Amino acid sequence: MKPIGRLVTLLAVALAAACATDDAPRPDFTGVWSGAFTTQKSEYWELEDLTACFPGCTPTARAYYASIIEDPANDAKPVQALWGMATVFMREELAKKSTPEGLAIQTANTEANDPNFRCVPYGLARAAVNPLPIEIRSDGPNLTIVYEEWNQSRTIYMDGRAEPPNLAPTRLGYSVGRYEGDALVVETKAVEANLYYDFQSGGGHSAGATFVERYVIADDPRRLEVTMTVTDPATLLEPHVIHKTWLSTPEIALVEDRCGDVPGKFPTETP
Repeated sequence: MKPIGRLVTLLAVALAAACATDDAPRPDFTGVWSGAFTTQKSEYWELEDLTACFPGCTPTARAYYASIIEDPANDAKPVQALWGMATVFMREELAKKSTPEGLAIQTANTEANDPNFRCVPYGLARAAVNPLPIEIRSDGPNLTIVYEEWNQSRTIYMDGRAEPPNLAPTRLGYSVGRYEGDALVVETKAVEANLYYDFQSGGGHSAGATFVERYVIADDPRRLEVTMTVTDPATLLEPHVIHKTWLSTPEIALVEDRCGDVPGKFPTETP
């Protein structure tokens, strides 16, 4: 075969492979997915899911927590004590990869200034791994994630658009998604500076942070798993990774979340 003919053939094969990948059926991410709070009786959950890791954990923190639960030397310790040990581990883990600015945020992040106790809706760092049910909906070519917690929602733009320049930061940021094989990958920028859960690692991020969420669906039982990676030069020396799992619960409908005795929904994010 002449060189030019061989090149044309190779290009045709590559194009065909790309088209086949693009046309391949993808998992259906839509539906209601529930965390351990609302599915406590499921046999899937381990003790770590029902206690320290109910709003997600770093993979290393989850492994550490599982190890101290299984250690016979801790058999006489109450669960709260083990949870406390896990919290210390998570805070130290984040501190080791934090900049001075990140350490200052972690020190100041206590229950006294926690948004949850001031009826302030969560930012993306908490919303994306919150323990209450979420619903993923199709919205034309895009997706919408609705969070029962604080009645918030965010649009995931799947139509190939680029992030607009000079975005003003918002609570949930601006999210652009794509499919990578069977995974849904969402990249979010322009997120207001906010806090992680104080009872876990503490700390927080700046408005310059980038969030990359990678969602996959697993079976037996059917579940949605996300790995959220936070990159933030202002507060982190290396990425901060949190993993979270929800079970498929098509029988559940999201309800209105309330803060104390004050009814009403918080406004959705509209970048």
